[in-house]
Amino acid sequence: MAMNILTQQQLYKTAPAIFAESPDTAVSDRYGFVPTINVVDALQTEGWYPVRAQQTKSRDFDKKHLARHMIRFRQDPDRQMTVGDSVSELVLTNSHDRSAAYQLDLGLFRLVCSNGMVTPAGELGHIRVKHGKNIVENIIDGSLQLAGEIENISDSVETFQSTLISREEAYLFARAALSLRYGEEWQSQSPISPEALLQARRNEDKEPSLWKTFNRVQENLMKGGLIGRSSTGRSTRTRAIHSVSEDVRLNRALWQLTDEFSKLKHQPSQSMPSNIIQGEFYAA
Repeated sequence: MAMNILTQQQLYKTAPAIFAESPDTAVSDRYGFVPTINVVDALQTEGWYPVRAQQTKSRDFDKKHLARHMIRFRQDPDRQMTVGDSVSELVLTNSHDRSAAYQLDLGLFRLVCSNGMVTPAGELGHIRVKHGKNIVENIIDGSLQLAGEIENISDSVETFQSTLISREEAYLFARAALSLRYGEEWQSQSPISPEALLQARRNEDKEPSLWKTFNRVQENLMKGGLIGRSSTGRSTRTRAIHSVSEDVRLNRALWQLTDEFSKLKHQPSQSMPSNIIQGEFYAA
């Protein structure tokens, strides 16, 4: 499978904070600054190559090099692990303004829609590395731990693919997803309905499985572009998510929601919890 590895010039154009040479001036002496590009280079040496990058927009131009940023890595084709209709990735996030430590997650990239996900790695969750002298070594160790969880993620995807859900259950899933995106008052804050969120962008995604339902909802939330109504009644389109922190938060929460649905579907004696039925599912 061909892979487009980003050059340093491409990384800089997309996310210049990767190449920051110093942190925020307000950090303490205990803050161990390591440029993100050092970590990128180390992961590439270990066989993980940068394939996509993004950076949260900063209103303060002088702090553009401090903004939160994300780089997604993929192994070379000979080692690349497929998970259902997706390939596995590592997702690295960081900032240099004290707002976040280095974080490493497992990710999936769905080939049919060119859409990236973030998946909590079972009990391991994700790797968080505080800024310090041993950042590079700790992240390399973390990448090995996460790679060991890919098989578990693959098992989860297989379960989601084989789990069929009814229209009513898909509706409950979409309600809960809107609460994750817009909060407790989603019914007044969301410009779209659960039915709109369930729209398929391609015929093969109309299958009534939990996996395809999750993919429809996740893609529609992340990419936006759905026609809806604002709180004042005006016609509007939902916005794509460009914030790195919101991208990771919402992806993790949607995966947790899908996992909870899967567990409930395989315990037929139990009914859907009231918080999911009412569209009030909240993930940490």
